[in-house]
Amino acid sequence: MIKNRIAALLATAALSTGCGGAAFGGSASVSVSASADIKVPLAKMPAKYASWVVEAEGYLYAVNDAYARHTQAMNDLAAALGVEANASAIANFIRDAIQVESTLVCQPPSFSAGLVSECTASANARASGSAGSGGAYGDASAGIKANCQAKASLSLRPGSCTLQTTVTEHPILSDKARWAKIETNMKIILQLSAANAFLDGRGAGINSRGLKLHVESVTDLASEPSLVLQLNNIQAELKKGAQATGEANDKQRAMNRDLQIMTSAIDSQFPTMRAAINAG
Repeated sequence: MIKNRIAALLATAALSTGCGGAAFGGSASVSVSASADIKVPLAKMPAKYASWVVEAEGYLYAVNDAYARHTQAMNDLAAALGVEANASAIANFIRDAIQVESTLVCQPPSFSAGLVSECTASANARASGSAGSGGAYGDASAGIKANCQAKASLSLRPGSCTLQTTVTEHPILSDKARWAKIETNMKIILQLSAANAFLDGRGAGINSRGLKLHVESVTDLASEPSLVLQLNNIQAELKKGAQATGEANDKQRAMNRDLQIMTSAIDSQFPTMRAAINAG
């Protein structure tokens, strides 16, 4: 039988600099893991189960990807600034230590305009299950689209900016090599903030629907005995998968708080830098 994994989310983030791999301020790790083997192909599942699996899988992997990039960018930016690797220290430095008047002339980012539609069409086809309708079931349709929007945002190449600045207090921006690292990672943080808007708070809804489907599977089994193999295999995993998305949502919200702290400081000092990123 074909095995489809609902999702496996395992994110371990070590606090390190972006140069030479030297440890910076110790290390820390965050992990959320859940694994579910469903011993039936998505195409053989009723659409409401296949749709949920595709949405939950996309959400978990998007959170994992965004968190890994967020951790790396935050640590690299902290190393370039010479501060502790946390959002508040970075924001305080940008606001208080860098006193500048600056103008950024930015070029737009490059991205595939059709990526969202292509991803959505592909996911909907996978989520149609045995119903064969070509579309996702119920609330999962909007969630699948949001996954694809996040994927498009994370795949973008940020545009380039030419900085024209007058430093009035801190000489850090006069170091071209150092400024290049700072600018790059500030743009990555702004990009992640845009992508994160598609993920923010969605895990709770996916969690709730997964638990609801777990309950509904009992009724479905009673009314349609031919589903016995599929439903017996996925009942327990639906519950595990829903719990995993709830944990991922907590992690995503923590990441969102960090991003809000840092983007607020970046926007206050470099208000035109967002021209180099795009929400997709």
